[in-house]
Amino acid sequence: MRFFIASTLITAATAFAPTSTTTRTTPLRTLTPKLTPQTTSLTSLSASSCGTYDFDVIIVGCGVGGHGAALHSRSQSLTTAIFSGSDVGGTCVNRGCVPSKALLAASGRVREMQAERHLSEFGIKVEGSVTFDREGVAAHAKQLANKVKGNLEGSLVALGVDIVDGRGVLTGKPNEVRDEASGKVYTAKDIILAPGSIPFVPPGVIVDEKTVYTSDGALELQSVPEWVAIIGSGYIGLEFSDVYTALGSEVTFIE
Repeated sequence: MRFFIASTLITAATAFAPTSTTTRTTPLRTLTPKLTPQTTSLTSLSASSCGTYDFDVIIVGCGVGGHGAALHSRSQSLTTAIFSGSDVGGTCVNRGCVPSKALLAASGRVREMQAERHLSEFGIKVEGSVTFDREGVAAHAKQLANKVKGNLEGSLVALGVDIVDGRGVLTGKPNEVRDEASGKVYTAKDIILAPGSIPFVPPGVIVDEKTVYTSDGALELQSVPEWVAIIGSGYIGLEFSDVYTALGSEVTFIE
């Protein structure tokens, strides 16, 4: 049995948890909605069709689930606000599906170009060694994520959804959500919780995002270690295994 020190990637996740545990101190911003001609009701703090509340619907979380809920809410002409936590797109767009697929595409090209025998079957020869720019690969993934994030935010604004940049917290009273940073309380007839997930770290494991990191940190591609141990062999772990092996790492799964 061989023992080695390797970078460790933790890929499990815990659902229904906030996307960040740090306190935000930056000023919050509420976007002014631009309504399309088809919009039948204004979106403002005083425009709830219920008459008693600020909004018909408040959504906590602006990931794929929250975004979809907001689109459906507006399709029913309901005044809608969404708490994004400055994280429009959530895990999927910013730290999950979108950037991981970009990394898979880029690393997959490297793997294909290095497969000389396979290429020769197509009559293709590659002169010299195939190299890659690690920072360029990571930047490609981040750029794609930012583009999708901008498109999602634009679709919400176009439909008249009020976007609150802060993190929404239930006050304990019915129909109330508090902006965690400003302390301002918003009310709605209905509240939808779509807070998303954060990576699960087993007890006793210290994550420094340098030698031991979660899937969030792995997307930054700060290095391509010689050895990588991946805890969890679900689809997230398998995707990172594909990325790192294509870029030259030796991967061991731990279950």
